[in-house]
Formats: sequence, structure tokens, C-alpha cells
Amino acid sequence: MAMTSATSSRNRYRTGIALSPTQLCAVDVRLRSSADRAWRVELEPPPTDAAAWPSLAAALRELAGKLGEQRGTLDISLMPPFTEVRRLALPPVSRDELQRVLTRGASRYFVGARGPQVVGASPTTRRRRGESLPVVAAAASVRLIDAIRSAAESAGFTIATVAPAETAWASAAFALWPAFARQSAFVILCQEERTHVLELDGKRLVGVRRFRDGSSDAQLIADTVTPGARVGIAGESRARHELAAALNIHAVNASVANGEWSAASERPELLAAHFAGGDAGPTLRAESDVAIERAGGRRLAWYLAGAAAALLLLSAGIELWGVKRQLANVRAERERLRPEIASSLVGRSTVDATYRELAALNAVERTAPHWSSVLVTLSESVPEDAFLTAIRAREDSLIIDGMAPHAKKVFDAMASTSGLLDVKASAPVRRETQDDGVSLEHFAIAARVEPARRLARPATAPAANIPSGGRPRGTRQ
Repeated sequence: MAMTSATSSRNRYRTGIALSPTQLCAVDVRLRSSADRAWRVELEPPPTDAAAWPSLAAALRELAGKLGEQRGTLDISLMPPFTEVRRLALPPVSRDELQRVLTRGASRYFVGARGPQVVGASPTTRRRRGESLPVVAAAASVRLIDAIRSAAESAGFTIATVAPAETAWASAAFALWPAFARQSAFVILCQEERTHVLELDGKRLVGVRRFRDGSSDAQLIADTVTPGARVGIAGESRARHELAAALNIHAVNASVANGEWSAASERPELLAAHFAGGDAGPTLRAESDVAIERAGGRRLAWYLAGAAAALLLLSAGIELWGVKRQLANVRAERERLRPEIASSLVGRSTVDATYRELAALNAVERTAPHWSSVLVTLSESVPEDAFLTAIRAREDSLIIDGMAPHAKKVFDAMASTSGLLDVKASAPVRRETQDDGVSLEHFAIAARVEPARRLARPATAPAANIPSGGRPRGTRQ
């Protein structure tokens, strides 16, 4: 609200103005000459055929002098009959499209519209797809708005908002009767010329109706009020008391304001000045205002897009820095561990090589013949009347030379020896006469020793064929 508003973006106070054809009422905390912080001045009605309002310009310059403000900000409430406020049902469109529809068809929607109009609208409910959009719309003459702006600029003021007095009164109702913000309610504003009935719902102005002053239309007002709804009444004392008494007859109990706003509630123009700039109802928006808002919206969108891009780049840079820092830490840790790992790898290589050599040795041991057992087995397998003259071994191959009366017995004994494979003659058997005249057969037998296995004695082998002296029995000295 204008009277209690904090400083604006430039640290300036905002002054509330209630403007009628014959009076200006200003409210500002710096107006300390009166108890209600208000200042009033009589005006000459604005010329109907001019875009200037000299008396208003003079009044605003005087106000600037009283405020000691060279560049102030104003919130203006236009008192009736400057504006026409109506409830309309329009197609479901966006806010900008709604503004264009009302501006182009002002004479269609507003009875008193003559010439170009500045319009504004506020929805009464949430828009639903495919349904008409109920709005409270207001209109005022473009010529009047231009004259007000020109007068304000000449006095060094900037106009923040221009709205009908009904918007300010609706905002005031929630301060006068706080319970109205929680349910549907009706507010009756009594003036000397007319009576205004405002319908409120959900902290919004949802309907406006005008009646004659006093109790002339008490029955119509009682029919307008929804049964069971809360009703508040404010305005001129005489008209208010007269209407309240008439409404009691029709079972409508209208409550008056109490507390800090009770004095202001008796003067509709003072109430409109105090709560100028409220958002409970429509605000008048000229085409230039719409263009400025669009430009501001685009600038804000570009600013937000730029800020988002900057934040994205910043976050990417921070992420990249973090990754590089982690990589640097990993590299440093790897360099620290490299000597330990190198020594461990050297030790592991040595162990692996040792294991490979041991494996090779184990394989050799497993596959190599056990020649001691081979010799013992051969000596035991050879018949008693045979003797060996030579034994030659290479890897797993074995060649045996010897003499025997019958070489076939030796062959049979060798073939039946477990652990000998591929037993065969490596040379023809020759019969030779010895020095003592005995004829013996000279044989050469080749065989292959089975890997990793000891030669077992044949089941039919004779008794041990190796004497205690260590030489196989039957071998020639």
C-alpha cells in the first residue's frame, strides 16, 4: 500500500494518490502536517478536448514541494466516474491476448467507452481449458491517462501504477476485515452519489455492481449479497448508517471496520489513496506499458539465459578443474607407489621364474626314467643263464647287449617286464662260440622306458640277479 510502502528499487518512497474530477487526495508517510498523513487539494475538472490537465500539474508540483521530492513515484487510484469496471466472460486467452481483445473492442465491452481506452483485467478464477474466462475488467480514456502522465512528469513524478478505485478498495477490505481473505465476502462502499458493492473471493475482486446512494436500493443490494456470506460496509458516515439500517430489515448484517483503519474507512478517497497500488483487482495498462513489460520480460529472459549459460560454463570449469586435480593426485600417488611396485614386480618376476624352473624340474623328474630301478629290474629279469655285456641309455630309450644260450628267453623276459615298452631286437641275433667251446647267442634288444614309472619285477622273475658285490649276475667280468 502506498502509505506504508517501503522504498522502491531506487530507495524512494511511493506516494498513494486518489484522483477524482474535483479533488486529489495524497497519502505519504512524509506528510506529517496531518494525523492521517494525507494531503488534499481541490482540482478543476480536466478539459474534455485537451491532453493536458493544468490544475493537476500544479497540484502535483505543490505536492512535490511538500514531500521535498524531486523525482517521486506515484500509485494512482482513479475514482468514479473516471473508470468503468465490469465483470466479463471472455474466451480463454493469454494475458497479452486479453489485453489486445479489450483494447480493440473497448466500445463493445464498456458502455461508457468513448474513443481509445486504456484497459486492464484480472481473472476471477483459474483458467480452464475450453471454458470461458471470467474476468473483472476496467477501462479509462487514453486522453485522461495521457493528461495524468503528462502532469506527473512535469512535476518530476514517475507513475508506477494506475488502477480503478475498486482495486484499492478490494485490497483495503482484507486489512479492514482480515477474515474476508478466507472466504467469499461482500464489501459495500457508500459515497454521496452512489453505492458500490464489491464481491471478493480468494483475495481477489470477482465482481462489481453500482447502486444509488442511501437506502434507495437496499432491497436490490440485499438480493445481490449471497446468503450466509460476510458483509462489510464502509464509506460516508450518513449514507453508511442509513444503508446499514435498511439492510438489517432485509436480514443482511453488515459489519463496520474497527481498529487502526476505522477512521480511513469513513472516507472512500482516503481509503483508495492508502491502498493504491494493490493487486486485488485490475490495473490499467496502456499499449506503451505493455510494450515496456514485454521488453522487460525479454531482457529478463535474456539475462536469465545468460546467467544460466554462465553458471553452466562455471560449473563445467569447476568440474574440469576438479577432474584435473583428481588426475594430478592420482599421478602423484602413482609416482609415490612406483618404487614399491617396481620392487614388488621384481620380486614377483624372480618368484615366477623360480616357480617356472621348479615346474620344469618337476616335469623332468616326473618324466625321467629312474635308472637305478631300471638296472635292478633288468638284472632280476634276465634269466640265470644269460648275462649282459653293455647297457646304453638315451633319454627314455634303452639298448641292451648280452649273451645267452637262448636269446628268445631273454626277449620274452624283457617283453614281460612292466615299465618297458616297444621291446624289439635292435640287431640280428648271432651265435658265437666262446673260448671254452660253448656256443652262445649274441643279442641286442632295444626298449623304451615308460616315463615317471619304476620298472616292476615280472611275476615269473627268478630270484635277485644282483650279487652283494653290486655287479649283475651273469655279466662278463
